[in-house]
Amino acid sequence: MGFRGMSPRQIARLMKKMGIEQKEVEGVKSVRILFADKEWVIESPQVLLIKQAGSESFQISGKRTERAPDEQREAEVERPKVEIPMEDVMLVASQAGVDPEAARQALLETDGDLAAAILKLKHS
Repeated sequence: MGFRGMSPRQIARLMKKMGIEQKEVEGVKSVRILFADKEWVIESPQVLLIKQAGSESFQISGKRTERAPDEQREAEVERPKVEIPMEDVMLVASQAGVDPEAARQALLETDGDLAAAILKLKHS
């Protein structure tokens, strides 16, 4: 059975009847596929999310470039900046018995996780 002569709307209805849902994923800047010895990078891709029978598949289209993997690129990925409230700093400092600057540094290293920062300071 081919889809010739069917409008996109008819095809969408038929897919929905078959339990297939697809939608475009907006705002994707790039897609990286990492291999042991190389990586593919697709800049400004068009990405479709396809849901069928409880699983998700992605269709990616765009211009692919290939490059050698670089461990430093992993570090270049921007991590969201964590805002550390002063009351968290003071709580960690008092619980771990350290000065506020050491408490702030531990909170930054643990992405603001109070318990992890206290444990890190007590066990270092």
